[in-house]
Order: sequence, then structure tokens, then C-alpha cells
Amino acid sequence: MNKKNTLIILLALLIAPTCMAAKKKVKKVEKVEVPQLLNYPSAEISEYRLHGGNVVIQGHLELPDEAKGEKIPQEVLDKINGYFSVVVRNYIVDKEEQSLIEFKDDGTFSLNVYVPYPMPLLVYPLGMAYGCPGDTINITLDMKKPSLQEGVTFDGTGLGGEVSRTFQQMWEKYHLTSRPSDEAENNLDSLMMWKDRQVAEMDELVRKMNDGLPELADCSPLASDILRTFILGEYMSNICGTFMMAEDLLDNDNTISRDDYWQQFFSFVAPREKYLTDNPLLLIAGDWSFFNRMQFQVFRPTKYRVLNYIPFDYDPKKAEHMAEVQEVFRRENRKYTLDLLQEKLHISPTDFSVQVVMLLDFFGDTRWNKGQYDVIADDFACTMNFVSHPELIRQGVLGFREFIKENEIKVAEDKPLTKGDSIFQRIIEPYKGNVLYVDFWEMSCGPCRAGMLAMRDEVKANKDRPVKYLYVTDDTPEECKSFLEPNNIQGEHIHITRSEWAYLKQKFNFSAILSINRAGCVKT
Repeated sequence: MNKKNTLIILLALLIAPTCMAAKKKVKKVEKVEVPQLLNYPSAEISEYRLHGGNVVIQGHLELPDEAKGEKIPQEVLDKINGYFSVVVRNYIVDKEEQSLIEFKDDGTFSLNVYVPYPMPLLVYPLGMAYGCPGDTINITLDMKKPSLQEGVTFDGTGLGGEVSRTFQQMWEKYHLTSRPSDEAENNLDSLMMWKDRQVAEMDELVRKMNDGLPELADCSPLASDILRTFILGEYMSNICGTFMMAEDLLDNDNTISRDDYWQQFFSFVAPREKYLTDNPLLLIAGDWSFFNRMQFQVFRPTKYRVLNYIPFDYDPKKAEHMAEVQEVFRRENRKYTLDLLQEKLHISPTDFSVQVVMLLDFFGDTRWNKGQYDVIADDFACTMNFVSHPELIRQGVLGFREFIKENEIKVAEDKPLTKGDSIFQRIIEPYKGNVLYVDFWEMSCGPCRAGMLAMRDEVKANKDRPVKYLYVTDDTPEECKSFLEPNNIQGEHIHITRSEWAYLKQKFNFSAILSINRAGCVKT
């Protein structure tokens, strides 16, 4: 044996005990078992009950004893009517409808609200009710209570009433309300640790659900399924909100890429996929907020844009060009995002929530592609290629049918003027003959104020032209003064009542930021 081989053997013998000792020191990491929901789903819902229909929402004011039997004065009705509303958010087709609640002089109200499928409804500003076609929701507002929230009670008939009256108890006891500290918000590692704690809390809630929650003891199996699904979805939404905080930090951090952090952050989803995301019960138990967070946070690759589409008719020159530049088209892009989610997060390609998000993404794009019917039709065909759940296929086709009816087929209809029409006409009447830029804003809205700051140069440049900038808000002049004056926000400042604001929200169907150019262009 030569000296070289001898040396290698000696070195190996010296190192071996060290390695063995080191190996003994490695502490075995215990694998934490991820709890799964037992007896879930515990009930089936018939296909027919997944269809749309009207929900009756009615209620009354519970007045103090000394005021009972008295009619509510008209000046009081003028202040409260329009302030309350029922918001239906169809998360599949990315559409929102608002119905205003109008009280009669005896303190009662009643309205029919159409829902495309059973779903949670936002009764603003009172809380959540559950809308199931054919059911009635009863709302009592006890004016003897110190606050509006304390005085509201939900009840009703059928599944809708059952879920509505039980929800408030569930929300108060199990809804996740904690958020990272101010210090943690500025640290990626701290946000990751906070997320891990919330996932652990969610797992503990799943164990409690398996043992049986007392609030659900008297619920029907389907109502229990809906409530459990909704509350766990709220946990998921809250955790996603933390990732939104992290995105700002990732722009200024060179130690980890955005994609790597995203992959680590949402690694907890796949082991819980069967009840968190790949869960058809989410169709009737999820809400707009849940799927919005899924779309922009968990399944963010679905937002990767490829704007190219294949023309309907074959064109040799176009085909040659496409081959040269190796363009990626919509169908390929959809498949790529599914593959990426499977590779990075181990999410199933047929995951129910991914299919919802793809439909949501498609219908969200239609508002930007209005008039480009070839692009929209191509995108719809490509999207439906990856939708396999029967009810989602039906909802997608019905939603596309409604889009065609509303936009491509120009049907002239004589519609009566609404109260919102009258209010808007009153606002713009003094500015006839001008192109109007109408901006609905509030002091509580940061993007609203940022938009007004960004518009200052344009307003100044057009001051001698027939262009008027109308800034409409339901805040008082005193509330707006601290922002408008120091920042020299020029234009026409119009202050309206909360009730008038609600009617305009219904007219223009907005719940966030909206600017309207009188020439017909809508910006959101």
C-alpha cells in the first residue's frame, strides 16, 4: 500500500468517529400530525339547491317602550334610509350587487334579494347573514342597546335562518382577530413565525371541531358544515393578509426571493387542502374575501399575464410569426400556472379553489377587454378547459351568457329613474357643457387621497378648459379640511349625506374607489 492510500485510510478513521458522534447529536425532529376534519362533509346538498333564487330579508326596529306605536318621523327616515344595505358578492363571476334597505314609518323593512347560489351576505353595517333561495332572514335592531352591533339579532327560516342565527356566536368565539405586532410587521422572519402560530391555532380549532363545538350541537348537518367551512376560511383569509404585509418588505430584501418566501409561507396549505381549498363546500360557505385572498396571495401565479390569443381564422403569416417568436398563449399559460402550483405548493391541478380563482380571473378581465369579443371568447374557452367541477362549469357558462347579454347584444330598455339617478343629476346639473371627472372618495381611503394628489397637475393644467373635476364625499367639510387645504386639492368639492352616498353606491355599483369620466370612461 502506497503512502497516499495509507494517508487516506488514516484520515478516514480519524474522521469517522467524529461523524458518528455528530450524528448522535442531531435531534430527531418530530413530525407534527396535521389534523383532518372528521365526519366532514356530514351532509349532501341537492343539485337543485345549488341554483339561484330570491331570499326575503325583512326586519324591524325594536323601539323603547315610550316610543312603541309611534310612527318614525320622515326626517329620521331620510337619514337612515339608504344607510343600510345588503351586498351580494358573486365571487365566481366577480360581480357585486347592492340592495338598499328602506324602513317604513312603522320601523319595518322587507326586500327580495337574488342570490346566484346559497352564500354569505353582507348586511352593511350590521354583519353577516346567510342567503339560501326560498328562505327568509329576519333582522331585529334593538334601539335600547348602547350600540348598533350589540342590538342586532339575525334569525329566519330554513337553512338561511339557521346559519344566520348561529353565525354570530361562532364569530365571537372562534374568529381569528389577532394580528402581528407593529415590530413584527417590519420583519420577514417575524411574520413567518406569526403565520406558524396562527396555523397551529387553526389546527387546534380543527381538533375542537372534531370533538364537537357546543354552538353546533343543535345545527343540522349541512348548517354545521357551512359554519365550520366559513370559520376555517376566515382563518385562511387572515393568514393571507400577513403575506400582503410581507410583499412590501420583500421589495427591499435581498436575502430571499419573493417566490421562495411565497413557497415557504404557504407550504402549510397542501396538507390541509381537503378542507381549506380543494373543498366544494366552499361554493356555498366561502365568501368574496376568501377567494380574493386566494386569487392574489396563495394562487398568485394565476395572475401572471399573457395577453396573446389565437385568432379565430387561420392566417399563414400570423402562424409563421408565432412560430418565430415562440409566443405563449392563454391555454399554455393556464397549464403553466397549474404546474407551478403543483410543483411549488403541491396543490392538486383539479383543486376546487384554483378553478374558482381561474373563473374569477377571467371574469375580472372582461371589464378591461370590453368590445374585444374575440379575445374574451378565446380566454373563456381556454379557462373552461381547466374547470372540471360540474357546478363551476354551470356557473361559468351562465356568467358568460349574462356578460354577452349585457355587453354584446345591445338591447334598448326603458328603465325608470332611480333615487341614485336623481341625486347624481342634481350633483352634475351646475356643470352642464363641461367634460366631468367625478371622483367618489372618503378620508378613510388611503388610495383615494393618493389618487387626488396624483391628479393635482392635471387639474391645474385644465383649469382654463371646459373640464371640471368633481370630488364627491360623504365626509363633512370639517373632516376633509386637514387633507384638502395643506395639499392644495383644487376642483369642485361636493359633500353629501350618508344616505345619498348609499344611493350613489347602488347606482354605480361600487364599494371601493371609483372615478367616472363624464365622457363615458370608467376607472376603478
